[in-house]
Amino acid sequence: MERLVKQTTLMDIPYFESLPSNLKEFSFGVDAIFGFSFKPPIRDPFGDILKTLQQSKLPFFCIDIPSGWHVENGPPADCDIPSIQPDTLISLTAPKLCAKHFQGRAHFLGGRFVPEKLAKKYSLNLPQYPQSNGFLRLQ
Repeated sequence: MERLVKQTTLMDIPYFESLPSNLKEFSFGVDAIFGFSFKPPIRDPFGDILKTLQQSKLPFFCIDIPSGWHVENGPPADCDIPSIQPDTLISLTAPKLCAKHFQGRAHFLGGRFVPEKLAKKYSLNLPQYPQSNGFLRLQ
């Protein structure tokens, strides 16, 4: 985490202490709130944050797993539980099982991180990346 913060700081990517009140002025959002290991329930203050983002109607680029989704089961069945509905999903390494619930505009796979032995061990059916690209469009 510290390296990511350092890298983004060097790139002049701003950090917010709280959600901006002018979300309607933004063109889109990038959802990377939770990591791969997220397990419901959503704890404070993230429930209110997700509700606000959900109500904003912004298109979201979700990184790996949309916030509020279960890694295998996808979006919560209870519509009162807030979650992000992605416009674009960017899966890292391999699409997670929850990606089968994705109904947005575009799905990308990013990274060539899986050694062949590991892909065989877990029966991963990963696509070939064109040339030296580090990502490809799945949908």
